[in-house]
Amino acid sequence: MRVDRPARGPQLSDMGRIAWGLAATALAVATAAIAQTAPRLLPYAAYSPDERLALAGKPALPEDEALQGAALRKEIARVALAQPYQPAPAIWKIADMDTSIYIFGTVHSLPPGFRWRNAELEAVIVGADTLLLESINDTASDVTFLEGLPSDASLPPLIDRVSHRSRAKLADLQAILPPQIVADLDKMPSWIAAMSIGTVRDMLAGDMPSQGADDWLEKHFRSLGRPVQAIEDSKQVVTNINAVPEGMQRMMLEAALIVPPRTHDQLDAAAHAWAQGQVGPGSPLMIMPESMDPGAAMADPLLTQRNNAWVESLIARLAARPGTILFAAGAGHFVGPGSVIDLLGKRGFRVERIQ
Repeated sequence: MRVDRPARGPQLSDMGRIAWGLAATALAVATAAIAQTAPRLLPYAAYSPDERLALAGKPALPEDEALQGAALRKEIARVALAQPYQPAPAIWKIADMDTSIYIFGTVHSLPPGFRWRNAELEAVIVGADTLLLESINDTASDVTFLEGLPSDASLPPLIDRVSHRSRAKLADLQAILPPQIVADLDKMPSWIAAMSIGTVRDMLAGDMPSQGADDWLEKHFRSLGRPVQAIEDSKQVVTNINAVPEGMQRMMLEAALIVPPRTHDQLDAAAHAWAQGQVGPGSPLMIMPESMDPGAAMADPLLTQRNNAWVESLIARLAARPGTILFAAGAGHFVGPGSVIDLLGKRGFRVERIQ
């Protein structure tokens, strides 16, 4: 799972595909929590498709499948009503005599049924011979949230990492989670625990994140046998994030616990802005380091280092070989001062916005 929506304080779109992939544990956490608080229905055993009992002509589903199916249908209907516009997400292009690189900002997880493709984007997808992503499933699957930490490193339980004003909120959340999940969260560095807790809270409030644009593009290119490459070393990125002082990470953890629950409109604001190509001043996609942590210590490994490295890689690829590349990465990296678009312009490259 790759999520591109914020837990209010930390902007998950800014965390990138790798970081959010590490927070996949939050899915299991939230699912377990929601299952414990959901209304009880008639329980049905899970039968194979050819043996499943029927009730009034309909398959008798296990309780968890029935609940998830009903919730998913309701969410898809809500999302459809919330998109009375034709999507046109931002796309940029840099090129030399024999190489074109299309730069496409993405959202790592979208509401179910969310529309984001249009004819212009699909023309770019069809014409690209290579897909370039932040990370790819082949290499990111073995990245853990402990990269760069000593093998004997240990952290205190989360309850001891937050201030007294937040401990009651954390205790209330832990009370509805299975003990093993609580233990797993206690083993996480504070920054990834903050992301997981933010996701759990959003899901308990009704959020249903699903596949993002990156995931769809990776599957599509692989199905056609086209090359899919990563622009960065996943393990090194997580190592750099883990090097952020613990005090700064705990500010993220604190923020994830104390912010008020959000409405669907607030949860979906970044996705709608992205789908409509709103990347100017005031865009919900704008990266705000102060919203991650007051000291902005997380902004360097999550944003600054990566944007600069990506620019160097894109420039090298322009000179390396002819062809057409589609570079798809978190939209927050292409918005505002210090963004990839801004840095390329400062290096003298003509960056053309084609959508």
